[in-house]
Amino acid sequence: MTDLNVNDLKNYISGTTSSIVKASLIGVLTIVTNEEDEFPRGTVLLLDLVTNDPVVCFVDRTLPRALETTVQIRKWNCVNLKEGDNAFYIEFRLEDVYSEKYAKKCMLREQFSSDRIIFKESLRRQMEYYTPGDALQLTPPQSRINMVGIVYAISTLYLEDGKPAKFYLQITSNKPSNDTTTKLKAINVIFSGNDMIKYYRYFQIGGAFAFHNLVITSIHINDHTSINALSFNNRSNCQAIKYSHLEKTRRSSPVNNTSDHPLTITTVNTHKTYTGIITRVIDSMFGIYELDSSIIVCLFHLFSYIADMPFRINTRICLHHFHAVVINPKDGETSYLLQNFWNAPETDEGYMTLTACVMSHISILKFPDHCDDFTETTKSFVLSNDTDIGSQIKMYTYSEINDKRSVFTQLLGQLEIYAALAVKFVDTNIVKDLDVFIRAFNTIQHQVYGRTKTREIQASDLLNNFFLHDTVCLLVGDQNFRMEIDSYPSLNKIKNNLEDNLEDYQLDLAGGNTMFEKENVLTQKGDYDQTAEYFILGMLQVAQDGRMYLVDSETRILFVLAAYSSLISRRAGEIYLVRRLQMFREDLSFVENEDEDFIKRKDLSVSYFACQAKDLMLLDGDYGNNTAFHILGAANIHNRELKKLSLNRMPHEIRNIPKDHQYLAVHVVTRYPVEVCFTPNGSIYLECRVVVKMHEIEGIGSTAASMDYIKTTGSEEYILIFSSLKKTLHLHLNFQVDSYWIIYGLDKPGSMIKSIAENRSFAFSIDNEKHTIYPISFDYSTSNMVRLQPHYGETAIMPNPLSLIYDVSQLTDLNNLPPGLSSQITSLNYFEELINVQGVVIIKRFIEGYPTHSTLNKHALKLHNQLGVSTGKTNRKLFVQIRQPDSLDTISIYMDVHKVHYPIGMVIGSTVTFYNLIRKTKLSSNEELFFLANSSTLIHVNNITPSPDVISMKPAPIMTRLISSFLDPVLGVQDQSSKQIFKLYCYISSIIKLTLKWECRDCGSIVRNNDCYGMCEGASRVFSVHAFVQISDGTASANASIDGERLVFRLLQLSTNQIDALKNLVLVYGQLSYGGWGTAKIRTMDDGEERLNYDPEKDQRNAMHGYTLEDLCNNAKRAGQLYLYGQVQSKPTKKRPREEEVVDWSDNLIDEFKLRKFKISDNGSLLKTAELSKLKVKVVEIALPDARNVAYEMLNILNQTEIPVGSISSIPTPVAVSDFE
Repeated sequence: MTDLNVNDLKNYISGTTSSIVKASLIGVLTIVTNEEDEFPRGTVLLLDLVTNDPVVCFVDRTLPRALETTVQIRKWNCVNLKEGDNAFYIEFRLEDVYSEKYAKKCMLREQFSSDRIIFKESLRRQMEYYTPGDALQLTPPQSRINMVGIVYAISTLYLEDGKPAKFYLQITSNKPSNDTTTKLKAINVIFSGNDMIKYYRYFQIGGAFAFHNLVITSIHINDHTSINALSFNNRSNCQAIKYSHLEKTRRSSPVNNTSDHPLTITTVNTHKTYTGIITRVIDSMFGIYELDSSIIVCLFHLFSYIADMPFRINTRICLHHFHAVVINPKDGETSYLLQNFWNAPETDEGYMTLTACVMSHISILKFPDHCDDFTETTKSFVLSNDTDIGSQIKMYTYSEINDKRSVFTQLLGQLEIYAALAVKFVDTNIVKDLDVFIRAFNTIQHQVYGRTKTREIQASDLLNNFFLHDTVCLLVGDQNFRMEIDSYPSLNKIKNNLEDNLEDYQLDLAGGNTMFEKENVLTQKGDYDQTAEYFILGMLQVAQDGRMYLVDSETRILFVLAAYSSLISRRAGEIYLVRRLQMFREDLSFVENEDEDFIKRKDLSVSYFACQAKDLMLLDGDYGNNTAFHILGAANIHNRELKKLSLNRMPHEIRNIPKDHQYLAVHVVTRYPVEVCFTPNGSIYLECRVVVKMHEIEGIGSTAASMDYIKTTGSEEYILIFSSLKKTLHLHLNFQVDSYWIIYGLDKPGSMIKSIAENRSFAFSIDNEKHTIYPISFDYSTSNMVRLQPHYGETAIMPNPLSLIYDVSQLTDLNNLPPGLSSQITSLNYFEELINVQGVVIIKRFIEGYPTHSTLNKHALKLHNQLGVSTGKTNRKLFVQIRQPDSLDTISIYMDVHKVHYPIGMVIGSTVTFYNLIRKTKLSSNEELFFLANSSTLIHVNNITPSPDVISMKPAPIMTRLISSFLDPVLGVQDQSSKQIFKLYCYISSIIKLTLKWECRDCGSIVRNNDCYGMCEGASRVFSVHAFVQISDGTASANASIDGERLVFRLLQLSTNQIDALKNLVLVYGQLSYGGWGTAKIRTMDDGEERLNYDPEKDQRNAMHGYTLEDLCNNAKRAGQLYLYGQVQSKPTKKRPREEEVVDWSDNLIDEFKLRKFKISDNGSLLKTAELSKLKVKVVEIALPDARNVAYEMLNILNQTEIPVGSISSIPTPVAVSDFE
């Protein structure tokens, strides 16, 4: 076998082995002890015999006597991980190192032979030895002793700048044992000084050694604690011995005299080992490997581990003092680290891991016999390009974890953050900027540290923990334990989990005031479990259809950001951590076709996530890297008219921004929804119009002398058009009302698309290729922001009444509108002004409308499925009622959404704002109005979930009135002009009619025994109930109309059991009616047919625990007073008499005094007479009263005195009705 020198290895750029080249390797073996050397202290080198060029050695152990000598290595591997960089190193074991070419014994065996000769000589001289278990006290402390024992643990080599190197041994007197419960006595030996480095790789755990000339010394653990250990210095020496030699040593008698320096004895557990073969290199940078295809090994906290010389596949190693840890993601969620990055093997208990700490040590039993290309499961940092973002984020994560001195649990948490961000956003090129990743990583990391409040580990902690490890391990924890790591599951998995837990969302809020009974849009809701310990990560993106989505690497989901519009600007395109989340699914299905045989329903639904803005944590909130503008002294920008802006300061680093065209500042005044439009050839596209005011900027960009320069005064309004044709629709959500932006290039040819000469209004089409949009900051300024100086006019800005957002209560009374709002109406009963209003959604229903656009209606389903436009059904519209949050005042809105996006997020209980609503009075009464929403109406969701105050309506004092107060005391005419909600304290004198039935959702026919009378297949049903009752408060009587099972069943004061029984009974009959007048009080669908063995009373008693429907109605009449909340129900418009009809002279008097004609019997004759019309009340809420509050309110009505604070409530808490069996 020939010999190779160190410099010869440069010829093997891909590496080689001794078996391939059939040669030994010769050189001078040395170890770095000088702090000024280019290699860290403790590095083993092989020097070229001639040039002294070094190559780094990865060796299992070293011998002090083998250093600084020429050696021959007969079995070795030359490994080059980075081909072409000469970054190679050699692997070998000490048992393959020989002192010369013809030596028959390796240097290790020669050392063992020499050690045993020396030890035998000490035995011949009858030298005395102590063992680690002896109670040893020495006087004076400088006395030298001999010690024999077995190495239990080896610390890392501690290196600090300007200080000598040091390491520690723990030795015991016990041989390794399989009994892990045995407690051992151990002492500590310190090796301090750079000249002691040569001994560091000599000792092996489990080896027996004899130490000579040790002295006792003190080691300070902290300010209050120190231990006494033995010190190995230049006069000391040691020899490797056999276990059998331990019994042959002559033991010294323990010295029990008093001393100030007793040797500290530590109690330790029998150490555990694991021997295995590396089957996979998972992540060499962080020291993650797989052993025996079944166990993950983490060497990150093994400080002797060198990532530049990683272990390779087929290396056989023995692990000492490793912690066994079972890892699981919290709540059984996905772990991007364990599953995606590491592809870790999973057992029934979880992911088995052996992790290192300050006590851990690795013995190399065998190197692989190859030098193949180095392969890793994760992206190898040694093979990557520094400009690759994947390598950059990995290196940043490594540095961040090192800087924070993370313990094992923190390490996994930080790596999970890194893995989640990388898989979700970096690997899929959603994020391409390192700074974006850094800000996101640091924000999540801060949340984790802020939540756990974990103190960073100091260097002194790691040093001291070597001595106190069996008390507590600072880096890992218990010897064997289970841990859970935070997880960041994919949006697709979260979506699937929420879909599996969707429940019907039935929030029946008070105030619904409709003249018909129909169900709301069926909605289901699933809540993200706020007790779960996983986090939701996603990026908000606005797609080319103009809708917002929450996206990650696997999926994108429609997203509703519930926030006031000022908080939405610049939210898109940024990564968020979601604290709370809800999923909604709205059923938009409809009857697809109707024929004589059957009715077929078309399945259609829309699912989306919804979240409040306060529950989103922005992970990428630093705009410093983007060119941005800052307006100085912007305090007056909302008070005085802004005329123009001028350049105040241009940062040097961004002086190269384009200047060929004009920069204009825009202030958003109004915005419209995204709507469907048509190109000249009939193709469909989407666009959004935004009304803005423009302001010139002097000192930057083109000047006023330039061609196409746009001159503005700051007061004119312009229209910006964002469209899918120009690929700018994704920007429209940034331009919220009252936000400011800067646009570059509006003076470019083709930007202005039309002008209207009458009002000098211009429209600009925003083009992604022509125009650049920059943000404006008012609150803060950074060094790289362009600073602008505002110039104001003399006139103050007066608030525009039409731009204000009104409450529902401000618009219900036409005779008392807010200042600035006109009540002028056109000939078609429309108001001249559009209006903005906000309130709580209490009703949302589908209604059938009239055709408006044949093309759009023809493709309604396709438009909805592809673009989210319309309800998906031809001519279908939405009916919505919104309520004042703290009262029962409501307004009705009829929505035509065939050209705009279906309004997601507008669920029952949500607080919404409608912009640009049309007002119209009813044909029957100019005092009543409703609202229309068309393609100009913008809907904004402020809150997705109602607050407890909205549900309970506190505070909302509502006036209690007497029924007689509606009668004019002189003429006896009812006062029915007021449409305000009032409260009546009354009792039920008669239930005139009560109708209960199950209806088919598809055709509206009766459903009986789950069969639709309209022959619908698999029809779903809805319960419908209506009551018409006579009420009295002792001063007068009135009729009240009550719709819906919530109010009717509260009127009847039924328990849950009674409600279920009654609804089941109605399902048997299909329809059940009760009439308070006449003889046949209970009627069913079978009353007109021949009935055999039919006994409705018996059926009712059997079904409802001994009660009948008549019993329940009689109980309600006997129940006493209750509160009815409602408003006056308008009378239908009286028909005009036909020309041939003769008008009775008395009709004029009846109309004048608003009387009701009727006939009475008088001795067989019919007499015509008239009476005052009864007050008709549309009930919107029912509550059972509290006697104390009633007393105070009655006193207030009678005495007109103040009521004690708190005695008036809006809707008293309903009294619970007990169930019965």
